[in-house]
Amino acid sequence: MKAFRCTTALETLAVKRFSMKRHVAATVLGVIGLLTLDNHIDWVRQDHGVLLEINGQRHDPQGWLSEHWRQWRQDCRAVSAPVLNSDVAQGILQAIQQHSLPDSREAQLLQLRQHTDWAIAEVRFQTLNPSIVVLRQHHGHWLIQDTAVWSGSAAPWHAAHFVRRYLQRQAPQLPTALLHCMPIDASRYASLLPEVRA
Repeated sequence: MKAFRCTTALETLAVKRFSMKRHVAATVLGVIGLLTLDNHIDWVRQDHGVLLEINGQRHDPQGWLSEHWRQWRQDCRAVSAPVLNSDVAQGILQAIQQHSLPDSREAQLLQLRQHTDWAIAEVRFQTLNPSIVVLRQHHGHWLIQDTAVWSGSAAPWHAAHFVRRYLQRQAPQLPTALLHCMPIDASRYASLLPEVRA
């Protein structure tokens, strides 16, 4: 009977030691995990915003979330998409082609959205990066809003969200519905290289 009690006491002591070791191991594992995360993941301030840096690559989770949220809440009933060979589209294209000669002469419309006397056009050129241009109609003529033109890379930011915020700051009177309903292909504005066409 004493041998049985001694064995039970030893087993109880071994179980207690094993439990403590498991607890210590879990704590150490947790600390190592946090240190590893801290070593690979960081929040970085850039251009008056914050980016998530993972293993040296910067990401814009806020921009990604904002763009997905925008898609759910946008109301595009007041925004039209004129046909690219319509009179409105041709008037807008002519204004763009005459704006920054000689490079702008080769401009081609990729897409166009209009709301009342405002329009946003996306154009491509032979020698320049694609651009998004805000225009406003004045006395029957389309005028480019000089400060509200985007061309080039938005990297490392989520391009569509970054371009929308930029255009809104540069043209505060621009209707929000028009800005939200203009599709922006993030891949066109994510790199510094000009678009290559065959």
